[in-house]
Amino acid sequence: MRQFLGLILFSATSAAAATPAFQIGVNYSEWLSLAASGTQLATDNSGAAYFLTSTLQSNVVLSTVTKLTPDGKTILWQNQLGFGVSAMTVDPNGGVYVVPMRQQSDTTGYVAKLSTTGTGLAWTTSVGFLPQGPPAMAADSQGRVYLAVQYVVNFVTPSAHVVRVNASGSAIDFTTSFLGTPISIALDPSGAAYIAGTAVNTGGTGTGFLAKVASDGAAGYYMVFPAGLSETVAVDANGNVALFGTSSGIAGVIQRIDSSGAATLETTVPGAAVAFSLDAAGNAYVAAVTNQLYPVKNSLATCLFDPASTLTSYSELLNVIAPDGSILQATYIPGGDNLGSPLLAVTPSGTVLVAATAGSGFTPTQTGPFLAGTTGSMFLSNLSSTASNSPAPTYSLACAGSAASLTIGSISPGELVTLFGNGLGPQQGVQAYVAPPNLSPTRMANVQVTLDGTPAPLLWVQDAQINLVAPWSLTPGQNAQVCVSYNDVNTNCLTLPVVQATPAVFMVDAQYAAALNQDGTYNSAGNPAAPGSIVTVYATGLGPITPSQPDGSLIGVPLPANTLTFGVEAVEPFGPSGPEVYLPFDVQYAGPAPTLVAGVSQINFRIVPYLAYGSIQLYMGSTFSPGFSIHLAGQ
Repeated sequence: MRQFLGLILFSATSAAAATPAFQIGVNYSEWLSLAASGTQLATDNSGAAYFLTSTLQSNVVLSTVTKLTPDGKTILWQNQLGFGVSAMTVDPNGGVYVVPMRQQSDTTGYVAKLSTTGTGLAWTTSVGFLPQGPPAMAADSQGRVYLAVQYVVNFVTPSAHVVRVNASGSAIDFTTSFLGTPISIALDPSGAAYIAGTAVNTGGTGTGFLAKVASDGAAGYYMVFPAGLSETVAVDANGNVALFGTSSGIAGVIQRIDSSGAATLETTVPGAAVAFSLDAAGNAYVAAVTNQLYPVKNSLATCLFDPASTLTSYSELLNVIAPDGSILQATYIPGGDNLGSPLLAVTPSGTVLVAATAGSGFTPTQTGPFLAGTTGSMFLSNLSSTASNSPAPTYSLACAGSAASLTIGSISPGELVTLFGNGLGPQQGVQAYVAPPNLSPTRMANVQVTLDGTPAPLLWVQDAQINLVAPWSLTPGQNAQVCVSYNDVNTNCLTLPVVQATPAVFMVDAQYAAALNQDGTYNSAGNPAAPGSIVTVYATGLGPITPSQPDGSLIGVPLPANTLTFGVEAVEPFGPSGPEVYLPFDVQYAGPAPTLVAGVSQINFRIVPYLAYGSIQLYMGSTFSPGFSIHLAGQ
């Protein structure tokens, strides 16, 4: 058992060590007085920013396109179109194209080009049929517009129609069709188009597709991918194709595609990835949102700790991945929080535009042309490797959270806590080996962590990650300063809210608990627990124990007890939109875990069948742990 828990409590994650070879910094950030809902962001070769925003006036959607200079200081124009727009694209030279929303009287769809002066339209062209779904669009350096839309054949089969409009808007160059619903389109330098979307469902299995259409409109390859992994396609200056999607909604997946349409390299980015782009060199940029600890590399900011949230906080991140799949940089977006998913646009030279929602700590670097906002307002950040403050300052200590669930939020006395960053300790991880009556060390491999000046017992130290035990002397209701020293050099410090309890069960992945079956074997899909048997899980953050134990001590006999009462229950949604049903489990033992460090609790409970799409949680009054699952035979 101790060896099993050691793998969970002490081992390092895949966080990468920081290297200075590639690093973007912030050129500027400023407020955006634009509506967050429905906003689209684009850029051109110069780095100018283009925003599409829509408002509802007298039950009519009206859209506006705003062009901002590359330095962010001047609005070049605002084109109030007088109609609603469903999609916008910008060509490399700054030509702007939109697709008007469908009106009841329409018998065809349209593409329109905005005038270069920002007033009115240069031309409007019919696509020759009436689309039945939202469009995907792109434009090349010649000003030709490519539109991929759904058109349902015989009211049954969804077809992707790909249309190219010539640069003057006077004619359709070609229309090509194939099965599926398009989501994204990208162009290579030759004018070939790549379309990603949802394939026609056959055999009850959801799939996605990637299709190629040559520059003359001839159909190329058509490749099928697992559902969710073919949502966004992008192409670099050399014609290299990358496909982006999500895996189970919890991680972003980038696939590099060869000339036949097959995936040659796959890179997974943790967190809920929401936006994707490529630069000319093929470096991939992925924006993500997460409330969990995240491996960083040269982070420009720390994660967000929202004082209004007593348990969890969300942050926004930007990852840069090289064509060979290596992580070039993984940074928190300075000032961003979870109130809105970030928008992302990248120039060929690698200038990155991010439009995000401001957290409580956001302070813009410059005053722009828009009105000042507050927490919850949108802001714009312009980042590049040639930023004026380059080499950009980075944070060694980036984030902290529960060592059990890796959730970012408040900490509690005695909780096992994990710190993420770079330069926190030696490249090779060092684990504490302690035998009673000795205590876990507070200094190991020249690493020391203090919380409000009190040294914390250390369990694992390494360049990118430290696992520790929060001192029992922390005071709930106050904030704690967390500081790391390595080789007698101090990092930046984090300020963490302290609460009485932060219950969380140790996990082996984002869903399943690190659990033991009744016979002492590891619970897994291949070795599930029998219904009615006893299952053991381990948790931390359950509050004080009595009699109190020294910091870093190992639990022995006579066993102390948890002071706060808690239980275990399954949470089962009653129908897709109905109320939740709570199924309590029979707890056989709940208390400090024998032979493990004080702060880890062991819970033995009788497992009975629960809905597979439900989850299990610990509860302490109105405080609940993040949900977890147990592999159970027969479901």
